[in-house]
Formats: sequence, C-alpha cells, structure tokens
Amino acid sequence: MQPVVVVGAGVIGLSVANRLQESGEFHVIVVAENVPGGKSRSAKWASPWAGAHWRAWATNTDRELQAMETQTYRAMLEIAAETPEAGIHVAPGFDLFETAPEEPPWYASMVDDACELSAEQLPAGVAYGLQYTTLLIDVPTYLEYLSRRFTLSGGTIVNRYIGHILDAAQYAPKQPPARATAPIIVNCTGLGSRSLGGVRDNAVYPSRGQTIMVNAPNAKRSITQLGSRFGYVIPRGNGTVVLGGTADKHQWDCEPDPQVTQTIIRRCLELEPGLLPANARTLDTNAKARMLGENI
Repeated sequence: MQPVVVVGAGVIGLSVANRLQESGEFHVIVVAENVPGGKSRSAKWASPWAGAHWRAWATNTDRELQAMETQTYRAMLEIAAETPEAGIHVAPGFDLFETAPEEPPWYASMVDDACELSAEQLPAGVAYGLQYTTLLIDVPTYLEYLSRRFTLSGGTIVNRYIGHILDAAQYAPKQPPARATAPIIVNCTGLGSRSLGGVRDNAVYPSRGQTIMVNAPNAKRSITQLGSRFGYVIPRGNGTVVLGGTADKHQWDCEPDPQVTQTIIRRCLELEPGLLPANARTLDTNAKARMLGENI
C-alpha cells in the first residue's frame, strides 16, 4: 500500500486520514503537535474550540462548494443516525438574513425540512429567514471519534512537533525495501502553514474569533444571523452552547475583549430566549485564531 503521512490532527487532518486509510489503498500515519486527548491545546489549534454546526457558505452559483457541502450534510446525517457517540446531533437550524436574498438560498431545496419564515416570525432587523434540519457537532467528542475510527482501521497517530514539512517523511510507514515508494505527505496544519518550514504559506492568515461557552441545556436550536449584527448560538448537544462571535481578519491577539463579550451576550440573548433561565451560566470565554486564505 502507498504510505501516507498526514500532518495535523484537527477535524480536517483526521477526516482526510480516515478516508485514505479506509480506502484500503493507503497506509496512513498522522503526525501532529496537538492530538485528541493530548495535554497541549494551542490557541492556534482551532478544532477543539469550535462551535460547530452545518450551514452552507456556498453562493447560489458556486457548484463546486455546493457539492462538497451537500456531501458533508448527508455524511453527517448518516453518522448522527448510526453512531450517536460521535458527537453529532440533529437539531433545528435557523439562518437569519438582514438583507433578503434575490432568490432563496440554494440549500433550501437540499436540506431536510426546509421552511421559509413568515414575516411574523422574523426578529427585528431581519428581512429573510430559513428554518431547516441541521447538524450540531460537539467537536472535542467528534475528534475523539475520528481518532478511534482511524486507529481501529489500522492507522497510527504520532504526537510530535514538525518544524519542516519534509521532516514528516521520517514517520512514514515502513515498507519492504524491494517495494519501497516515497510517501505522500498531506499538509493539514491550517494556520500553522504560515510558519511550517518548506511551506511558509503567506496567503494563509488568521481570523480571530471570540466566543463564549455557556451551560444552557434549554437551548436546543442553532441560530445564525448574517449581516452587520452577525452572531450565532450553537448548542453542542450536551447542554453546553457556544455563543459568537467575531471574525477579525489578520488579528493574532487571542485575549478576549470584555466589551466584545458583552456585545455577544446581548445579541445572542436577542436571538435565543432559551439562554435566559437561571441554570444558564458562563463556562468559558475565549478568542482563537481560525484559518482563512485567498482561496479558502
């Protein structure tokens, strides 16, 4: 089998590793500084901190991204139904647009249970709303699931820092000398690609995202408002809810801003009254660097 080394053990890295390993054509090893279950959790390792749900970002004309988002939606519905311990839960989702689109979003005809909101159902300042069935992802649990799935299929995870992309080759699966081939190296380091030797991708840049984690078991639906008052409420399916947020391009500072915290709380309370009961309490406030890029 073709040897492969995947550098990076976030959701993307482990998803790639699983697909390759399960194909039966590749022998895969994952090498990463941060791994599921490990002690180190850098602010630059975005996956464990994410408030994650399925929602579409493709425009109505971007067929390539639409195809990827559709495949992801269907695959995650299947995981939610067949593997509840994976941390993926089905829930109602609401997308709220401050400016009405010229035509309904493309995914309105793809997702399950899609329904346009009536004028009476729209919050103040919202011109168009779509309700549908979405997926909520408890990302730390999902990472553990991806890790278990990978190792059970024969993959190996190595907890090591890689300073140069070519250093990954030393961790490639061993092969008989007579049939040895050069390993394929897959870079899934996200924002780490800026500093990774042999890559130094300056087209990749941070998008600082500040969020608040609260315990609010009464909040059961995912809500995203798009526009000048951007915000979101994303339950993780375990009683905790991620409130957001910001998307501050080219910002590396990962210290939470108290004023931003108050803005997030105010906007999210407007979006989801289920956050109000006395048993809703703040568990954590953080700011982490997501990866963006010119072609991302």
